[in-house]
Amino acid sequence: MRTVLRYWQTFSLLCGLICFSVAATAQCKFTTLTIPGAIFSGAGGVNDSGAIVGTFTDSAGGHGFLISGGKFFKFRFPGSRITEANDINNFGQIVGDFVSNAEHGFVVKNGAFHSISAPGTGGAGTLTRAIGINNPGDIVGAFEGSAGGEHGFLLHNGHFTTITFPGSSRTEADGINGFGTIVGTYGDSTGFDHGYMLKAGKFTTIDFPGADDTLLLRIDNEGDIVGAYQMHGDVHGFALDKGRFVTLDDPNASSSTVISDVNSHDRIVGGFTDVSGHSHAFTATCPAGAVF
Repeated sequence: MRTVLRYWQTFSLLCGLICFSVAATAQCKFTTLTIPGAIFSGAGGVNDSGAIVGTFTDSAGGHGFLISGGKFFKFRFPGSRITEANDINNFGQIVGDFVSNAEHGFVVKNGAFHSISAPGTGGAGTLTRAIGINNPGDIVGAFEGSAGGEHGFLLHNGHFTTITFPGSSRTEADGINGFGTIVGTYGDSTGFDHGYMLKAGKFTTIDFPGADDTLLLRIDNEGDIVGAYQMHGDVHGFALDKGRFVTLDDPNASSSTVISDVNSHDRIVGGFTDVSGHSHAFTATCPAGAVF
């Protein structure tokens, strides 16, 4: 199962099914985030106050981080070896995953950590990842149980619902907005990956036009979607607004840019890989009307 940081280090997505408008590119102001001591880093989520969470590795291993009010904080789930922070909502609740004897999801509420394990995944060798959270506190993610196979999930009021794209070989739920619309990625029978949206119980495939692979990561309350696609071996970030695809690449990127999240003020965050193969977290703002 993929982890947040691996999105920027390795990327394997596959072929598209439907198209919207012709893709365009946009020039945005990208700022690389300074993560003290980081060897690799990537930003996973941003809320409307501008607080950013993400993941980095240093000489001591993997940590989650929070940048809020101009201050940097690093953290690990208590007792874990590796911690990743994937998303944050407007109430400061953070979701992510950690590794101890196995991989589990977590949510931080009022400064307290709470472990998340999908039903049937409590033992060693099983996996749960909490990837996205909306303002009402609904959480989406992915799990692989003892019987094998990767599925998405929705955690709402303490109740788990499994999400499986019809006919897929694997499904991951990555983002959810305040209206309960979910976006994510599914694999087909040949191993190719596609983006999808789940709205009012209906699945829709969404692939970047002409791309080999598409990954959908977040959707906001206006229906704006961000993610990444692979074309001719390179990975590019993108946004989808009102049927229009826009490519968004960090100018410092050598082979990959991933857009992980967008807030209501159209601020985006993600990660890019430089010419040396190192991944870095970034945030960006775009000119009014250029993207959203």
